[in-house]
Amino acid sequence: MTARRPCPPAPGPLEQYAAGFDDLFDSLAQRRGFRQYLTGLLAPRERNKTLTCLAGAEPVA
Repeated sequence: MTARRPCPPAPGPLEQYAAGFDDLFDSLAQRRGFRQYLTGLLAPRERNKTLTCLAGAEPVA
């Protein structure tokens, strides 16, 4: 069996949390995707409410 390729680390303390799930994923792409998913969940956003976003939208004519 070949050795596992290392995954690029997630930013900050998120890597320690994500590394705990590495055994559940078989491929490098799955481990990398999980780190990107976690980063996206925790990243700050301009609008945190859907209604705020919709209030600034223009109706399609």
